[in-house]
Amino acid sequence: MRLEKTLAAAIVAVFLVVIGYFLYTSSFASAEIPPHVTGEVREIYEWAKTPEGKLLLEEIPCYCGCKYEGHKHAGHCFWKDDGTFDKHGITCSVCLDIAKKARKSLLEGKSACYIRNDIDEFYKPNAHLGTLTPMPEGCSAGS
Repeated sequence: MRLEKTLAAAIVAVFLVVIGYFLYTSSFASAEIPPHVTGEVREIYEWAKTPEGKLLLEEIPCYCGCKYEGHKHAGHCFWKDDGTFDKHGITCSVCLDIAKKARKSLLEGKSACYIRNDIDEFYKPNAHLGTLTPMPEGCSAGS
């Protein structure tokens, strides 16, 4: 009986530590990319913070449903408006895919209008989950 109580107490303690860590790291605001973010994901975070990456991602909706978390565009999946890190892009393949498509198209010389419409068309089945991101100035749907 005593062993069971000790084991139960240890499980509860581990659970509380994990919850505490999650709450602590969720509220930690930093303008830096954490060291555990590496490889292609880190490259996307770095690009999303550049002026051209930031501007483009602010003109593209995200289609993963993060609008329910308060996101207004694909850029919010990586960086908050105050310039602090948002961990959402680490774990969301939709967010990462949108940013990768946008960056690749931009490097190929595609316009913001083309990129926006291409991503909108690709994610059309998820339109109900999309952020309400306005079209870039001078663009229209399908142009």
